[in-house]
Amino acid sequence: MKGEGLETEALRPLPFDCSRRRYFRLPKALLMDAPPPHESTTQFQHLGQILEETGLSVPRIYAADHKHGFLLIEDFGELPYRKAIQQGISEKLLYGETIRALIHLHQHCHPELVSGSHAILSTGSRSKFGMTSKNEEPSQGLPTYTQDFFIKKASLFLEWNDVSFSEKAKEEFKHLWEETFRHQPHLPYTLTLRDVMVDNLLWLPQRQGWQRCGFIDFQDGSWGPITYDLVSLLEDARRDISPVFAQEMLEIYFEAFPDLLRDDFWASYSLWGAQRTTRILGVFFRQAKREGNRQYLVHIPRLKKILARDLQHPSLKGLRAWFQMYGDLA
Repeated sequence: MKGEGLETEALRPLPFDCSRRRYFRLPKALLMDAPPPHESTTQFQHLGQILEETGLSVPRIYAADHKHGFLLIEDFGELPYRKAIQQGISEKLLYGETIRALIHLHQHCHPELVSGSHAILSTGSRSKFGMTSKNEEPSQGLPTYTQDFFIKKASLFLEWNDVSFSEKAKEEFKHLWEETFRHQPHLPYTLTLRDVMVDNLLWLPQRQGWQRCGFIDFQDGSWGPITYDLVSLLEDARRDISPVFAQEMLEIYFEAFPDLLRDDFWASYSLWGAQRTTRILGVFFRQAKREGNRQYLVHIPRLKKILARDLQHPSLKGLRAWFQMYGDLA
C-alpha cells in the first residue's frame, strides 16, 4: 500500500483459519490481505462503517486498496476471548457484554439502512417488532438470508461428508430444510454478523461496558433472524458451552425484550442452530478433504452433540429423523 510509509516495516503473520484472509501485525496496525474475488474488502469496510455508526467496537480502517484486496486496519491487541478466559477474566463478563452489544445492535439498527418493512427491534410491545420478508432485498447492498441460501449452506454437509448419500436421501434432506424454513416463526430480521464466536471476539479493557467487546469478523454480514448471532455465540463449534450457561446469557437478552414470545424464540433458535451446525460440519469436512486441514475434525463430536440437542425441538422432528437415519446421530 504505497504512500502509507510502511514499506520498510516488518510484517508479523497472525494465525489464519478457514478463509483465504490473512492478517499481518505492524507496529501500530494490522494489514489484512483478502484476495479478490474470493474475499471482499469493500464489504468489510461497508459493514464496518454501519456497525461503527451503530456504536459497536469494530476496527477503524486507515487505508484501503480494494482492487488488490488490502486493508490497513486498527489493531485491537492480543487479547482474544479465548486467551482472556485462560487468563482468568470472567466468562460471564465476556459473554454478557457480547450479549449486551448484540442487544444494542438489535435496538439501534438505523431505519435508513433498510428498505420497505425491514425490522428495527423495539423494547416495547411485540407488535412494535418490525418484521421483514425473508425474500425481500434490503438496501445498502446487504443480502438477506434467503431460503435458497439457507439450503445451499446446509447442503455442504451432503457435498463433503464421507458418507455417500442416495439421491432419495438428498432430496429428503433439501425438502425438510425447505419445510422448516417456510414454517419458521416470524421473528424480526436484523443485521447479523454471521460468525460471532470466541475466536472472533477481542476484549478491549480500556473501553467501557459492552464496547469492551471487539468484533473483527463481520464481512459476511447479512439480514437474518435475531437468533442467528446468539446461536453463533452460544453454540460455539470450537468451545464447550454448557446449556445452563447459555440459558443464563439468554436471560440477559430476554430481559431487554420482555415481550418477545419465548416459544417463537426457541423454535427459531433451534432451527438456525441446527442449520448453522450442519453447515459447519460441511465446512470442516471440506477443510479436511480438500485442504488437508484435518485438525478441524477434532470438533466433529462437539458439533454432532450440539446438532442432536437442537434437533430435539418438536418443530424439527422430520430433520431429527433424517439425521438419525442417515447422518450418524444416534
